[in-house]
Amino acid sequence: MMRKEDYTIFEYRMGKEIKFTDLIVDEKLNGIFEKVCVRTEDAGYIDMSIYRPLEWNQKSYLKPIFNFHGGGNVLGFYEQDGKYCRLLADLTGCAIINVDYALAPEFKFPKPLYSSYEAIVELLKRADELKLDSDHVMVMGHSAGGYISSCLTLMDRERQKIKIKGAILDYPPLRQEVDTELRKVPDPSKAISENRMLQYINWYYNNFDELDDILASPLLADLHDLPKTLVISAEYDALKNEEKAYADKMREAGGDVEYYEFKNCRHGFTHECFNEYMPKESCEAWNLMSDFIKKVMA
Repeated sequence: MMRKEDYTIFEYRMGKEIKFTDLIVDEKLNGIFEKVCVRTEDAGYIDMSIYRPLEWNQKSYLKPIFNFHGGGNVLGFYEQDGKYCRLLADLTGCAIINVDYALAPEFKFPKPLYSSYEAIVELLKRADELKLDSDHVMVMGHSAGGYISSCLTLMDRERQKIKIKGAILDYPPLRQEVDTELRKVPDPSKAISENRMLQYINWYYNNFDELDDILASPLLADLHDLPKTLVISAEYDALKNEEKAYADKMREAGGDVEYYEFKNCRHGFTHECFNEYMPKESCEAWNLMSDFIKKVMA
């Protein structure tokens, strides 16, 4: 059962529901994708939308990239990534699978991670039916979705049920800490507020003791033997330092990692639906992601 103090999530979500309603309706009506669903032990049914290249000949098997949206681990609206899943599918020739993963506080840490991993495993059991190449799998995500993607690579290193080939981490939180000094920024007006980030932590985790778990803070993990990884940061984002530290640590562990910081940008700059959207830099970032996917999946 949810804790009484977590009921504040519903008021927060209401504002986002109002903001994203038109976008969600448009994607549901006009998006070109196939809706699929799998059942997981930790979170029940997980929906996914498969975006295939518009010129796909329906005979060839497509390499799948699983996409995880942002939202502090507490917001849904996976439709906000729909237009970008369509873009990447057409640019790369891959199947971009948009995951409507389990959310906190209904499903607290680590259930969203375990169920996301299981959802991929279950979907790949249908690879022949869905014309997916299960030997070439990537994960990618934005903000909280980037964090999830990072955790999936750590989990898969041990479980080896997916054998993830590559990961894209777009401005992800990678080191959770109650001490706000970790995420101090020169201009707080251009970053997510400290209070909001603390609220996300309270909604997602059961208690602060969990924050040093490597699946809560992937930066604390041993980063050896991970798949090829692209990390994208924004100059004014409070998460930038931990992202850069993650890339450096992975490189020091012998990993194949690329790191890019987009100047004059804020958290959320890649998505048109956010106030922080930067058209030119967003286009550059999506092309960067596309090029990385083509390189990993070659």
